[in-house]
Amino acid sequence: MENGCAARDEISLTRELRESSDVEDIEINGTSSNKVSVRIYRQRKDAATGSNVKPAAVFFHGGGWVLGSIQTDDLFCRKIVHDLGHVVVSVEYRRAPEHPMPAAIDDCFSAVLWTAGNASKLSIDPGKIYVTGNSAGGQLAAAVALKAVQAGKASLLAGQVLRIPLTCHPDEYPGTLPDREKVPVYNDSAVVEMLSAYRASPLVSPLLADPADISKLPPAYIDVCSEDPLAPGGIAYARLLEDNGVPVRLFILEGMPHGSFILFPDLESSKVAHAACMRGTQWVLSHKQ
Repeated sequence: MENGCAARDEISLTRELRESSDVEDIEINGTSSNKVSVRIYRQRKDAATGSNVKPAAVFFHGGGWVLGSIQTDDLFCRKIVHDLGHVVVSVEYRRAPEHPMPAAIDDCFSAVLWTAGNASKLSIDPGKIYVTGNSAGGQLAAAVALKAVQAGKASLLAGQVLRIPLTCHPDEYPGTLPDREKVPVYNDSAVVEMLSAYRASPLVSPLLADPADISKLPPAYIDVCSEDPLAPGGIAYARLLEDNGVPVRLFILEGMPHGSFILFPDLESSKVAHAACMRGTQWVLSHKQ
């Protein structure tokens, strides 16, 4: 995965993207007496001038909870900085199976708390912090938003931007998943295999969360790929949020498998998905005045 993403970045990580942001790698304290590595991205001109406060994304990388790193999603963090001007805090959470649930969620939640606590230092608007991530990172973003509600800290988050997220373990999905054994990149068997190393918490399946908690969640943007085994759950989660009074915008990338816009960001369909996500992120934050 690391090699594939590096090859992708040779093409897609342009000089303009590289030079538009400054990055800083640091360690923060986790909730389990552990250290969590985070990478902070800021527009280069903001870092140099100390400009006005900006919204901030706390970003969780993809990789099925067992693969991936800050570096594999570096491209997408830089795109957020370049296209929206937001600060991004990307989290190197602990991965399964060496660190089973809830280690990843604990690390990601720690990063949200740290970001909020250091908003002034980072020139972040504390009222416009949101969680986001791709694939497993989208699931972690949804789980962290729920954890914030359960911890009585729902006000920390202005929104959630969930990209191709898993929202329910297939064994617990309220219905029948379509047969997607032959789709590329990520099929039904891969979902189950990766989750076997990760599953140990009700936060794995946000779709089954208490409606009382769901109703307290911040606005959400959710995207799915139609040929992705995770798509039915993502669509169902958008409907669940809407049914419980949470503002939500759903985007469906038709005809594409899981992660197509991650692996091949220069496809026209990927550009459409990225533009929709940038608009969706702005829409989410527009609800927080």
